[in-house]
Amino acid sequence: MVNVFIVHSGKDYDYVKDTVEPFLMGLEDENGKPANRGGSANILTLESGENSSRNKDAWKKDARKLIKMAQVVIVVIGDDSTDFEKAQTMGWEIDQAVKFNKQIMILNPADFDIPSYLYKPDRFTQQNQPIAPQMELSQIKERIDNFARGYYNIFSSRYQRMDDDAKVSRKNELMDQYKLFQKSSEDLVARRQSVNSFYLSVNSALVALVGIVMGVVAMPAKLWVILFMSLTGIIMDISWINILDAYGTLNAAKMKVINLMEEQLPVALYDAEWRVMSDKLNNKRYVSFTDSEKRIPRIFAALHTVIIIGVAAYTLITLIMH
Repeated sequence: MVNVFIVHSGKDYDYVKDTVEPFLMGLEDENGKPANRGGSANILTLESGENSSRNKDAWKKDARKLIKMAQVVIVVIGDDSTDFEKAQTMGWEIDQAVKFNKQIMILNPADFDIPSYLYKPDRFTQQNQPIAPQMELSQIKERIDNFARGYYNIFSSRYQRMDDDAKVSRKNELMDQYKLFQKSSEDLVARRQSVNSFYLSVNSALVALVGIVMGVVAMPAKLWVILFMSLTGIIMDISWINILDAYGTLNAAKMKVINLMEEQLPVALYDAEWRVMSDKLNNKRYVSFTDSEKRIPRIFAALHTVIIIGVAAYTLITLIMH
C-alpha cells in the first residue's frame, strides 16, 4: 500500500472524501459508482484541525507526521486555493512535502489558477515553475498503483525474454540474489554505525580538549584554540548530519528494491512489517532511525555553539574591564 496525504481546502473537503479517496482506494469508479477494482492508496487523514482543543498549531504537528509517512502528496486545487489564508495552511503543508522530498501530484478538477505557493525556483534556471504537473484523477490512481508495484523493473532483459518454464527454473537464483541484497542492507547499517562511532569519538575528544585547554593554555591563545576547535566541531557535525541523510536515502532505496523482489516470493515480510508499524503510528509516535541518529550531532553542534558564545562573551567582558 502507498501512503497518500491529500492537501486541500475546507471547501473541497466533500469532494475529497466523496470522490477522490473512494476512487484512489478502488471503492468507486470515476463516475462514483461502487466498484471493487482494488486500489493501492492508503489515505492518511488529518484528524486535528486548526480549532484543535490542544492549541491552534496542533494540526501542524499532526500534518508533519503524516506527510513524513506518506510516499505521495496530492494537492487538490479549488476556487479558494489562491486565498491568503490557504497560502498559510496549504502552502505550509506543501513546503513540508518539498522539505521531506515527497512525490507531489496536482489535481485541478475545474481548471482553477495555480496558486503561487505551488511555484518553486528551478534548480538550474532559477525560474519559478510548478513543483509538479497537473494530472487527471485517473492518471493519479494509475501512478499510485504503479508506485505500489514499483516504477523500476528489477529483471534483466535476458530474463524477460525467457519462457515461463525457464523463469520458474531460475527461482532459486532469485532467492539467492534476494539474500545477498538483504545482506547488503544489513551491511549498510553496520557501516552507518561505524560512521556514528567515528564522529561521536571525535566530538567527545574535542569537548574533552576544550576542558584541557581551559586549564593549560594561557590567554589569549586559549580563546583562539577553543574557538578553532569548536568551529571544527560544528563543521564536522554538519557533515555528520549530511552523511546520515545520505545513508537514510540509500537504505530507503534498498528497501524499495527488496519490496520489489518480495513481490516474486510467497511472502512480503518487509512490506508487512512496515504496514504493521504504520498502523501503530496512529497511537504511538514513530521516529525513524535517521531522525533519531541526527539528534546526537545536533546536540554536539549546540554544545560547540554554546562554547563559542561563551568565549565571545568572556572576550567582550575582558575588553570592557580593561
